[in-house]
Amino acid sequence: MKRYQIIVIDPPWKVKKIQNKQRPNQVEMDYPMMALEEIKDLPISDLAENDSYCFLWTTQKYLWESKSILESWGFNHLLTMVWEKTYGKSAGMALYGFRWNAEFILVGTKGKKDMFPKQKLIPAVFQAENIRHSEKPQRFYDLVSSLGEKRIDMFARKKRDGWDVWGNEVESDIELTN
Repeated sequence: MKRYQIIVIDPPWKVKKIQNKQRPNQVEMDYPMMALEEIKDLPISDLAENDSYCFLWTTQKYLWESKSILESWGFNHLLTMVWEKTYGKSAGMALYGFRWNAEFILVGTKGKKDMFPKQKLIPAVFQAENIRHSEKPQRFYDLVSSLGEKRIDMFARKKRDGWDVWGNEVESDIELTN
């Protein structure tokens, strides 16, 4: 199996679709979801080079469970990045009096990492426009690309230059085996 220095994974966490005025008839998500054990059982450690990074996208609901999933794949939790979503004309999702305008990315490392690498710093919090449900911003990929040349985007929604992809919405570059 091909191995990577950078693994970005945005698993289809089990969440409920919330009906709203814009989409009153949508009660199911647009893609199949996975239970926590199914996500944990993904062969992510088989994809990782000895010195690698894993960026695990998670939701507010699964933030605490995500750390143990990352560690089960053989990565040490380094930090949690935050994507602050900016919106054009829409206000974004509002529940219980809060604007839910952030997503979280657990950053895991495997192998030895230089504490003070000579590279442009990657911010732990970044802003980018929210495009469509579950699509991650190009800004994120631009920020982390400098960490390695062998990169894969798991559960990708689209192909990006310089990245292999795997998922049910793209023509996958690899085959996963458990």
